[in-house]
Amino acid sequence: MKHLSLSALLGCLVFFSSCSSDDDMVFCPPLTAPPEGARAFVVTDENWQIVDVRLNGVRAQCTAEANGDVLVEVKAGLKLTRNLAENAGPDIVVVPMMTAILDADDQVVSNDSFGYKNGFNADLDRLLPVVEFELVVPSGGRAVISLTPTR
Repeated sequence: MKHLSLSALLGCLVFFSSCSSDDDMVFCPPLTAPPEGARAFVVTDENWQIVDVRLNGVRAQCTAEANGDVLVEVKAGLKLTRNLAENAGPDIVVVPMMTAILDADDQVVSNDSFGYKNGFNADLDRLLPVVEFELVVPSGGRAVISLTPTR
């Protein structure tokens, strides 16, 4: 029993020391996606094929900025699915996304729109890419990400 508690104590010590080794690491501000922004349908460039796009998990790592803001490094997983029986072929799809940064009073401080480009091989019906981007959130603020539909 004494050996088990010593091992647990050492494990906790290693865990907490690894968390505190970088003084700039902080808890991330809230990062959300509205339900209507977690799924979108987009159209491919060449064959005009419909692709079902879903947010497939989001991870963030945050560091404190000198002015009190928080730098949020986001990795957003996507799931892109298409029907190979409907006009399938090699094609390109651009997934439009947007972000909004809100301050502590829920006022929009900034927003941004961008696209993430992916390619399908002729026989590929699903892609699982990860989109990486950074956001700067004011102290006490939050961030919202969303997929946006096309056409």
